[in-house]
Amino acid sequence: MMWALAIIAGIIAMLAVAGVVKDAIDLNHAIKARAERDREWRAHELRVIADHEAHRQTETEEQ
Repeated sequence: MMWALAIIAGIIAMLAVAGVVKDAIDLNHAIKARAERDREWRAHELRVIADHEAHRQTETEEQ
């Protein structure tokens, strides 16, 4: 009977470790996805700023 409890405890421990590993992998993916979104957003911001500056420069030259 004790060996059955040891097996059950071992299975529970393995499932707990697997859960922790899965959470770590999911967190790593989330961090990478966030970094990619941040890079895309920063590139968008830089394009908007450049467009604004180009438009302002054009208006200044027309005057």
